[in-house]
Amino acid sequence: MIFAQSGRRVCLVDSDLRRPRLHKAFDIPRDTGLTNYVMGEIPMDGVITKTEVPNLFVIPSGPIPPNPSEMLEGAPMAKMIEELNERFDLVLFDSPPVVAVTDAVVLSKSVDGVVVVVKAGKTTTELFGRAIRQLLDVQSHIVGSVLNDFNVRGEGYRYYYYYHYYRSDEDGTPGSRVLKKRPSGAANKSA
Repeated sequence: MIFAQSGRRVCLVDSDLRRPRLHKAFDIPRDTGLTNYVMGEIPMDGVITKTEVPNLFVIPSGPIPPNPSEMLEGAPMAKMIEELNERFDLVLFDSPPVVAVTDAVVLSKSVDGVVVVVKAGKTTTELFGRAIRQLLDVQSHIVGSVLNDFNVRGEGYRYYYYYHYYRSDEDGTPGSRVLKKRPSGAANKSA
């Protein structure tokens, strides 16, 4: 939404062909969408839905196919990506989890970059590492990661307090406390 509000034409594509959700988030039907276009049933203009946000468009998943991974690779999907790149400034594909099924890995080979979304408190470092390895094995370009569902007030979140302490005056009021330099040779304990 931020990209769209800044004047860029943005298209969100629900390429989670197992448990699609974008249609619910935008309260639009998913009767027609990506699968219809890839199957050659409907042209691009018939699957793009305008949202209430100017410059933001959505392509729902369409009917759930029996073979999601196969649908996401091949000439029709490549044609869709090419056409979307011509029409929009930014195209974002929502896919199922990388480790759960091969869909995201298959799709990652056809896009410019991948952002791995990690759920706080649920995604283990082992699963995250496995997801990264799977993407790198097919030479995906990993742009970065996003941590979602993070509770800043939850147990274990201490950086806020650390930051607040160093941004306060001696009496605890907000200020501009200056950190003293660590003596040379002192161990660095920050991670």
